[in-house]
Amino acid sequence: AAALLDEAGKQRLPGLARTLAAVNDWSVEALEAAVRGFAETHGLKLGQAAQPLRAALTGRAMSPGLFDVMAVLGREETLARLADQS
Repeated sequence: AAALLDEAGKQRLPGLARTLAAVNDWSVEALEAAVRGFAETHGLKLGQAAQPLRAALTGRAMSPGLFDVMAVLGREETLARLADQS
C-alpha cells in the first residue's frame, strides 16, 4: 500500500481517520457522505480523498466500491488499517 500512497495522500490519512472515527452509522451512505464532506472541506476532489483511503485499506489501486469495502471491513478494522498507514 505504501507504494500507492504519495506524500499528499499520506498526509490526508490522519484527517480522514478522524472524520471516519466520528461516523456513528457505519453504512455505505454515511461513509460516503463523510468522505465527500472531508474532500469538500479541504478543497479536494473526491478521488483525492478516496484513492489514499483505498490504497491504505486494500493495498491496491483498484478495489470494489470503497464505501462497500469500509462497510464490510467494519469500523474497527477500517480505523486500524488507517492507523497502520499513518
